[in-house]
Amino acid sequence: MKYLIFLIFLSISQISYSQWVNRNVDNKIDEPYKITYCYSNNKTGVIKLENVDGKVGFYISGGYYCDDYPYIDMALVVNGETKRYTFSGIKSTDSHTLFIIDDILTEYPDFLEHFKKSSSLLMRINESHCTDNYYEFNMSGSTKAVEFISKY
Repeated sequence: MKYLIFLIFLSISQISYSQWVNRNVDNKIDEPYKITYCYSNNKTGVIKLENVDGKVGFYISGGYYCDDYPYIDMALVVNGETKRYTFSGIKSTDSHTLFIIDDILTEYPDFLEHFKKSSSLLMRINESHCTDNYYEFNMSGSTKAVEFISKY
């Protein structure tokens, strides 16, 4: 019985980190906006979608990024098939965020559909001056996250 309770607790704790979190943000300074995010499986990175003025930006934070414009390789697993993409990111001034796509809703429709249907996402940040950063994300709830974020 103790073993069963432990397994249930372990499963719930893993789910809590692998699910998308949807939030309405009102910091009282800017106009209210929507954000949704998901932690990587080892909790070192966070991918985010943010709706500002009807555009949904896609970015990653949590690491330290050296190159101003690193390449980001992504592999989305969709119905057992791997869909590969490479993007050029833009580093934030504090070097802790990489902006990947300015508007996921209109710029890359194939990527958006694969993103929503994927079960997992593997991401590698390729930088010339630093070691490669690898992230893996469980994409449970990604369709609901995109629906939440795209409703303005």
